[in-house]
Amino acid sequence: MNLALTLADVVNFVAGALYVLIFVRILLSWLPISPWNPLVRVLRRIADPILLPFRRVLPTLAGIDFSPIVAVVVILLISTILDQILLAIAVGGSVNIPAVIVSAIAYLLERILIILGVLVLIRLLMTLFGADPWHPLVAGVRSMTNPLVRPFSGFGHRVVHRGLDVPALVTLIAYAVLYVVVAFVVGNLLLHVF
Repeated sequence: MNLALTLADVVNFVAGALYVLIFVRILLSWLPISPWNPLVRVLRRIADPILLPFRRVLPTLAGIDFSPIVAVVVILLISTILDQILLAIAVGGSVNIPAVIVSAIAYLLERILIILGVLVLIRLLMTLFGADPWHPLVAGVRSMTNPLVRPFSGFGHRVVHRGLDVPALVTLIAYAVLYVVVAFVVGNLLLHVF
């Protein structure tokens, strides 16, 4: 029982360390730091083998490398499934693999919805507080969230400077409602089916 809890802690620690390494690797690629910097070289030696299988499968779209996002999603899914199995073993219960997989996928969907919602919220706040639309960070957030906001662009006009970005607000509300629906449906599914 104690071994299962220790293994669950190890799985969570390793997954967290991998998230941080991938995030720092991405962050350093955006900064004007020499690729020959010792810190960058060490980080690339650790993170690039994790990202390489995903880079082989995923092409870059519009110059954006989506392999870190997919790598984090896969790591999150695997660590969540392992964590739930180990915790079930630790409490002496039986492991219902289909329920664990459904629960892990729901957890993953909820986290993705939270991340997308936070990105849209950042866009909304930048517009509300009149952030310089030509600043690289503002332009980056807008370009990342444009595909998310585009389906709701008919709900109002876009304000470039001060004001309220109505499509972004509607998008944020839609993601919040979707989050509640996913949590409710999965909760009922786990309760009644599994």
